[in-house]
Amino acid sequence: MEHYSALIGVVLEKMDQTYKDLKFNYNGLEGVLHSHSREEIENTPELITITMLKDMYEALIREIEAQLPGIKD
Repeated sequence: MEHYSALIGVVLEKMDQTYKDLKFNYNGLEGVLHSHSREEIENTPELITITMLKDMYEALIREIEAQLPGIKD
């Protein structure tokens, strides 16, 4: 089954890149939200959507970190 080693390596490398992309996007969305008041965020449809997207990114990041604890290194 050694022939699967290369496949596993590629998939883990892609997961690492996906994790970095998720973190980058999460941080960007969080930065947008920090430039607005809570009231603005709660009353602006676009900011509500950005909040939802940020929360989804956070959930994905947490799941990847739970499944691959060494990925944060």
